[in-house]
Amino acid sequence: MHRPFGRAAAFALLVMALIASTIPGCGQGRPRLVKVSGQVFIDGQPLAAGVPGFIRVVPDGMRPATGQIDPQTGRFTLTTYENGDGCVPGTHKVAIILNAMVGQESVSLIDEKYANPETSGLTVTIEKPTDSLRIDITGPLKKVQATPISEDPNKF
Repeated sequence: MHRPFGRAAAFALLVMALIASTIPGCGQGRPRLVKVSGQVFIDGQPLAAGVPGFIRVVPDGMRPATGQIDPQTGRFTLTTYENGDGCVPGTHKVAIILNAMVGQESVSLIDEKYANPETSGLTVTIEKPTDSLRIDITGPLKKVQATPISEDPNKF
């Protein structure tokens, strides 16, 4: 009678299973995340632009975490895979996007350098869960005149 697995093979499978169970991560091949929320400030004041913005935290070689910036308070919560799940720990580059539509054109309300993590000059270090991550940018916060909507439905 031939056994498909000998004791050595069974032991090797057990060792591999134990090693696999100790590899960090959160299932489905995803990295470990920590919950992160915070606030964006412009010239020391909460970023209250009246329009929602976005923050993007970009870990090297991994999926970025993003969050919508509240238009009244500047607060955000980061999401990598599922709503509010957080960000990979480490030191990461950051981008802030804050645009408004003026006619048919999207206009940045802050210095355009902030929209690119390579030019923003912003980094964060995330070591553990936090609800008080602070991102500081400098102004001015641009004021734009939105194009009025025509009262005539036949005009665009």
